[in-house]
Amino acid sequence: MLTRIENRQLAHILVLFLIVQFGGMLLASLLFSTAQASALTGSSTSAINSASQTFYYFGSIIIFALLLVLLIRFYKGELLFILLEALAVVLPSFFFFLIILGYLFPSADFNPLAAISILLAVLLIYAKNKRPSLRNAVVVISSIGLGVILGISFGFAAAFLFMGLIAIYDYVAVFVTKHMITFAKALSSRNLAFLISASDIEVESQSSLQGKYGAVYKKHLVEMRKIDNPTIQRLIKSGQIPIIAQIQLGAGDLGLPLMLAVSAYSVLANYFLSFVIILGGAAGLIATMLFLRKYMRPLPAIPPLFAFICIALGLALPFTAVPNLALSALLIAAGVFIVVFVMYLTLRMGLRADKQKHAQNKS
Repeated sequence: MLTRIENRQLAHILVLFLIVQFGGMLLASLLFSTAQASALTGSSTSAINSASQTFYYFGSIIIFALLLVLLIRFYKGELLFILLEALAVVLPSFFFFLIILGYLFPSADFNPLAAISILLAVLLIYAKNKRPSLRNAVVVISSIGLGVILGISFGFAAAFLFMGLIAIYDYVAVFVTKHMITFAKALSSRNLAFLISASDIEVESQSSLQGKYGAVYKKHLVEMRKIDNPTIQRLIKSGQIPIIAQIQLGAGDLGLPLMLAVSAYSVLANYFLSFVIILGGAAGLIATMLFLRKYMRPLPAIPPLFAFICIALGLALPFTAVPNLALSALLIAAGVFIVVFVMYLTLRMGLRADKQKHAQNKS
């Protein structure tokens, strides 16, 4: 039962991930296919190429995260969260629509196309607020816009460094400070368009679940009994229990691999490494979902994504125009190390949590 639900959720999340990646590459190809479309975005060449510039933008992310922590902790209203969501959706969606319109109407003036793009971006967030079920679609569109704009803004080396820094931050934010977990809960509870989610539900007999899953079943039953829903309570009384599962993935987890893929295409002018990056990211996403299924702990998605992208690039470099076996070996070794390190930390956290629960039960 749980395996069926988990497989469906994995397929759902993977499909959305691939839509963002291939949709973003299609948008990038439109951007670079005509001079008019490139001109509409202001630039067709990478503006961020140095390590110092990359660290500057990474520092901006850290400052924004600190401000968001303070906002979640001390602000009890909703207006600022609504404005933050609007900014995060409207800006990248504006570029999404602008690139498409620039390609479709290459001879049109910039101002009317920009006005229409802004209007469409605003209507997008308005539609999501009217129909919350549109959240995944809105996140997909904004993630495509974000990934493409970052991809053409960063040189490939700078994009690679930036994603590596974000992977380190993601590890610290989930495993050390744990504020990323706080972010996810706060943003999800408000249904803000920063996350995609896959939700599923099935009904199973209590006897079969108790035999297969033991302590997990008991904890789930306690949680279900707390829900004030007559249908759920009737199911429990009849000897059945609903299995409700949800998995979430942040917009950054969608946009960063796309950024790297678009950057590779903009610098190298071919799709080979871009597709390698997308396949590596997909493998990293599958690995993340499998880790989550096995250890049932909150996990950072960027480190496994980055690790498998490193491995994929390492395997692909010997087949490029400028093969570098030493760099290939280094990338593969780095990717394997990150995967093993994340698995070790996840297992250690699980053992520590089990010990704490055992000590609490004894006391």
